[in-house]
Amino acid sequence: MASEPYCRSMPDRPSDDDVSRQILGVFMRHRIPATGTLQRNYFFEVRDSDFQRGINKAVANNWITIDLRNRYRYQLTTTGYAVGQMIDPALRA
Repeated sequence: MASEPYCRSMPDRPSDDDVSRQILGVFMRHRIPATGTLQRNYFFEVRDSDFQRGINKAVANNWITIDLRNRYRYQLTTTGYAVGQMIDPALRA
């Protein structure tokens, strides 16, 4: 009777690189300069299930650093700022 399977497959998960670019995009939309910081609550648009993967990839790419005293504070590096400018040139300051 039922033409659709009972259990649907999960929608495609964004790659780690895609999520790290979303995180970088948040810095760019808020016009954060190189060495500027943002708290975790600014990243509400990045899905919680993807957030840690994106943070890890952004740190591995040297785009951001995690504050040693507050793990919920992230600092944009000069490399991250340069890459962010290339991702979305419309947001240039």
